[in-house]
Amino acid sequence: MGAVQDDGKRQRLAERLVDAVEYLNRQTQTGKLDEWEGSDMTIPQIKTLVLLERMGPLRMGSIAVYMDRALSATTTVVDRLVAKDLVRRGSDPNDRRVVTCELTDAGRGAIDRFWRVGRDRILLIMEFLTEAELEIAVRGVELIRHADEDLQRALAAADPLE
Repeated sequence: MGAVQDDGKRQRLAERLVDAVEYLNRQTQTGKLDEWEGSDMTIPQIKTLVLLERMGPLRMGSIAVYMDRALSATTTVVDRLVAKDLVRRGSDPNDRRVVTCELTDAGRGAIDRFWRVGRDRILLIMEFLTEAELEIAVRGVELIRHADEDLQRALAAADPLE
């Protein structure tokens, strides 16, 4: 009977955490939407920039696989990002037929602005916490981050692209 009660308590705590994270995500994402609205970029373009920021330089074919898009559609997205000077195309020195893509300085600046909007909102929120409350919040978020890093390692170990 105790295990059932513990499962119920764990479920209620998980639901409270998910509610809080979703609330904060919505609050920080709204500003990001405003930031990108004026950038004249499509969602696939933004996703490609975020992918290149996270993964570093990638082959065009790898971008297509990660984005689950046809190579031709990926090429069109990248062409538009190159035209905006956000992505640079190159070739693999070992195989000049292979096209590689990486962020330009302007592309890194665009991604930095995207993430900074959420960061600024969180910094404002923290002003309403005492130092003791902030310590508790930091410890909780760090625990979640470590669990996510464990999850990412487990997923990477099972991912044939890694």
